[in-house]
Amino acid sequence: MTGADLLARRRSLPAGGTTTMTVLADGWPVRTAVWRPRDPAKGMVLLLSGRGDFIEKYAETIHDLVDAGWGVATLDWRGQGLSGRLGDAPEKGHCDDFGVWLDDLDQLLVRWRADMSGRWVAVAHSMGGHLLLRRLTAGGDDFARAVLLSPLLGLLAPPLGPRLARIAARLMVMLGQSNGYVYGGGPRIKAPPGSPRQLMLTSDAERYGDEGWWAAQEQQLSMGSATWGWLNAAFGSLGRLWAGLAGVRTQLLVMIPTADGLVDNAATRAAMAQLPTARLEVVEARGHELLRESDPTRAKVLARVMEFLA
Repeated sequence: MTGADLLARRRSLPAGGTTTMTVLADGWPVRTAVWRPRDPAKGMVLLLSGRGDFIEKYAETIHDLVDAGWGVATLDWRGQGLSGRLGDAPEKGHCDDFGVWLDDLDQLLVRWRADMSGRWVAVAHSMGGHLLLRRLTAGGDDFARAVLLSPLLGLLAPPLGPRLARIAARLMVMLGQSNGYVYGGGPRIKAPPGSPRQLMLTSDAERYGDEGWWAAQEQQLSMGSATWGWLNAAFGSLGRLWAGLAGVRTQLLVMIPTADGLVDNAATRAAMAQLPTARLEVVEARGHELLRESDPTRAKVLARVMEFLA
């Protein structure tokens, strides 16, 4: 493919998909997108993104999966992308309880599976990996296999660190400041290629720029940092996740970069002892977003994901 072809794949969604606003049981609008499998023998991939993400950010990966014959089902999490926002301002990455996302996922999977039976697998990044594992610890074993990319199994929470951040989040919620931005956070600030934010997410400046390009096309896709409420809910959800890890039975491939500035790799390594069905693989990279890394790294990650799912 030419450079123009590759750019087009990152800045368009594949043809043949259906993007819609799905109204859930409580009346909340959640944006979803579905592509049916070109090869029915392969089945469907549930693609779950991370905090602050939106469907288009993974357009390139959706193209790759669809081209390989897979169907794809994905969403903008409640409070993100073009789904109905949470908190007291749309730009805030807020949540009071991660359980609401698990409820949303349960409802959507019931609808999707009723329409698309057959084999289902999952690819989940960061917070999406955390939420998928929460579902699996609760007894859900309805995926043939699942890949977790840089999963949220522990928070580094810079600059406070996890111990102080947990205390601060709980205190701020008790003081009625749940909707306030976390320390050092705020409304979305433009962080150009070459910025510390880029290097924390990916070494690939062009792929990093795609996020800003999409947000420029639709400003509502953009959002700021997390709130104290989100952080408090994250620590609470981590406690529930760790309490149930031993109950996971799904075959898992867990891929992490050699260094991650957002989630705690040490926690992920420790979790392997409680996940006998999981295989951990370390990717030579320093960016959190493995499927948005530079071409050589991304190609290796994608090939391994495809191999494992098949």
